[in-house]
Amino acid sequence: MQLSSSALSLYNDCPRCFYLDRKFKLPRPRGIFSSLPIGIDKILKEKLDTFRGSLPPQLQVKELEGFELYTGSELSKMRNWKTNPLKMKDAEGNTIVGAFDDLLHNPEKDLYAILDVKTKGSRPDQAYCEKYYQKQVDIYSRFLEVGGKTLAPFAVLLYFWCEPGENELVTFKSEPFFLTPFPGDAELLFKDAISLLEGDMPGPGIDCEYCGYHEKLSVYND
Repeated sequence: MQLSSSALSLYNDCPRCFYLDRKFKLPRPRGIFSSLPIGIDKILKEKLDTFRGSLPPQLQVKELEGFELYTGSELSKMRNWKTNPLKMKDAEGNTIVGAFDDLLHNPEKDLYAILDVKTKGSRPDQAYCEKYYQKQVDIYSRFLEVGGKTLAPFAVLLYFWCEPGENELVTFKSEPFFLTPFPGDAELLFKDAISLLEGDMPGPGIDCEYCGYHEKLSVYND
């Protein structure tokens, strides 16, 4: 079985929704998604490429001294989950795939760190970053370990958000947030998710609005 990093995030959020998605091909419904974040994300990634081998101003902080944007030729493959050579696989052949936004590299110490570019309507805080992206950081960092790369003690989320401007209507702010990767937790999450799929469907998630919606529908259908 092949899973994605987003599938594991779904498992962590609600095991029942994960089970329905993977076993019965019943994904959570998706609403209309604004194209603005996609467009901004594309521009940011293209702009980051112009700083390859160095750092953009937003990442020129004390914690990243000695680091640069990774210059390896395989980066383009790593950015596509279909071609990324780094992945997790267990003894039964189950696989987790995913794709990086970018990589930071310290050539002198040969250390690597995940760099993910994020956008939000307002400034996030550390707790928000850890709540929603710790698992992703763990998984991608484990990919690096499997690929024989030595991890830096952090991963970086580079956040961009907008605020009211003085002379402009809006202005963009940015800030890097540092998370500690726990790649061993990614292996445990992988194992638990596969074990769940081999058993019976779990009950509805207590705080899952999707499960709550389906429960209400079942009342009307009885």
